[in-house]
Amino acid sequence: MGLSAGIVGLPNVGKTTIFQAITLSTTGERSNYMFSTTEPVPGVVTVPDDRLPILGALVHTKKLVPAQMHVTDIPGLVSGSSSGEGMGIGFLGAIKESDALLHVVRCFDKEGVLHVSGTVDPAADAEIVEMELMQADLQTLKRSAERVAKKARAGDAESKLQLAAFEKAIAALDGGTLLRQITFTDAEKKLLYPLFLLTGKPVLFIANVGDDDLEGSGKHVQALREYAKKTGAQVSHICGDLEAEFVRMAEDERKQFMQDLGFKESGLARLIHRAFDLLGLQTYFTAGEKETRAWVIHKGDTAPVGAGVIHTDFVKKFVRAEIYRYEDIVALKTEKAIKDAGKMRLEGKDYVLQDGDVCNFLIAN
Repeated sequence: MGLSAGIVGLPNVGKTTIFQAITLSTTGERSNYMFSTTEPVPGVVTVPDDRLPILGALVHTKKLVPAQMHVTDIPGLVSGSSSGEGMGIGFLGAIKESDALLHVVRCFDKEGVLHVSGTVDPAADAEIVEMELMQADLQTLKRSAERVAKKARAGDAESKLQLAAFEKAIAALDGGTLLRQITFTDAEKKLLYPLFLLTGKPVLFIANVGDDDLEGSGKHVQALREYAKKTGAQVSHICGDLEAEFVRMAEDERKQFMQDLGFKESGLARLIHRAFDLLGLQTYFTAGEKETRAWVIHKGDTAPVGAGVIHTDFVKKFVRAEIYRYEDIVALKTEKAIKDAGKMRLEGKDYVLQDGDVCNFLIAN
């Protein structure tokens, strides 16, 4: 169950810089001119977790496999993209099935880096992109409403329900309200889900700050936070230029540089952890001599659902799970010591997995 996120934003806000940083890529072109990204670019992010190497060392594993997050960077949107301006919105299909949107907003002043509107205004910039996403959703919804309207008028029950849900969403967007701000019933959500509507997805605004605002306390970030609060989104700040430089450093050099700057964690790690929180995700581990791996699940998932992330057949074939806590092996050093201390638990199908659980699933043949 990998996290999938689409990266959106205006041109020249640092989308490509941040994409390269979070995917640990040192290739590709960073430009100071608009529309340098001309097609969707997929990437894979390794989710940072300090617990994984410690756990691997304690069980003497041969291989570490971290959790991963899939991201797609799409060309910048501008006012009128839905009508064909700039690069248009033809690339939005590449992120429609994403779990969340990472919306990069420029929160730095820098001569030589063009701004599509001529001046840095984070709230206005964010609104421009969201208006284009709204227009894209309206096009999708209106086509879908037209498709089911004839059957609905003929009395088809399912089509009537679909039409009602589509019209509710259309009315909200026509009124200038993003779908993530609207309360839909579970039944309505089920009907809307196949449309992969963009403004209904959770959004994490990424305030791309300059090296003069590494704390994210400047006026530009504050303006973005106010906009996010009004529209039901969250904000995380990152200095894209700095993080891109980190990628090019050797690990020891990077750690020293971060320490000199007073960083407890990189902006990259903070961003990914915020994305996890946004989607209600958590991590459990499997650990052995051959491989120690981090697995991503939703908070509230039971043991069989967690086992199903490893292999779908494990959901039905689940018998029970041997589970201990990451903290237990750090304190007691070996699985034998954990068992001797009575901290190795047998859990059944109703057990709700917790972040940091180390699991061995027993599966029926």
